[in-house]
Amino acid sequence: MQCLVLVLYIFDVSMCLLAIKRKNSHVYAASKPFLMPLLLGVYFAVLPESLRHLGYQKYVVTALILHALGDTLLLFPRNRTKKFFYLGMFCFFVGHLFYSGWFIKAPVGHSARSALLALLVCLVLEYLLFRHLVLGPRNYAPILVPYSFGLAMVAVSIAYTTGAGSPVYATAISFCGIALFAFSDFCIMRRLVRLPLFGQLTVMSTYIAGQTLIVSGMILLQIR
Repeated sequence: MQCLVLVLYIFDVSMCLLAIKRKNSHVYAASKPFLMPLLLGVYFAVLPESLRHLGYQKYVVTALILHALGDTLLLFPRNRTKKFFYLGMFCFFVGHLFYSGWFIKAPVGHSARSALLALLVCLVLEYLLFRHLVLGPRNYAPILVPYSFGLAMVAVSIAYTTGAGSPVYATAISFCGIALFAFSDFCIMRRLVRLPLFGQLTVMSTYIAGQTLIVSGMILLQIR
């Protein structure tokens, strides 16, 4: 079962990225909504059965379902209506909160000092983002900066799992994941203010890699 779900996830990721490269919008639209549900399937397939039904698992389930909904809503062209784009961002934002809830509630060692340090770093980055997107010459919707606080909350909650008994490598893997996720979203924000950094292939590949690393870190935090 583990191999089957993993193969399906790799296949869907490959089809999604290949569709972007070949500019096949139909295959892209057909493959993208299944990325997060399949990643959720990989998560539960790899977890020992004794851990699958614990209460805190509802946080990762809700987060990935919301992210899947966000992926679907962002398929609608922004040049027709921004409503679906904002709804998609809202789904991702709420999904980030549930990600944070998982790292806070998971039975691992926690460190308030590490979380505080991560919070200070995130506040500096938020200020720089604010200046870049709002105070700069290309002002865009103020919704971008509040959305980014969701990513910051995930980063802080991941740093919170560096307490005694927690495997540092697992936290580091999840932290690399949220960094890639944030980079992907930053590329989208730059595109929105007409200052693009990279194309859609980079945006999606870093997003998928980020989500995969976050979930991988979650698994490793529990299997130690």
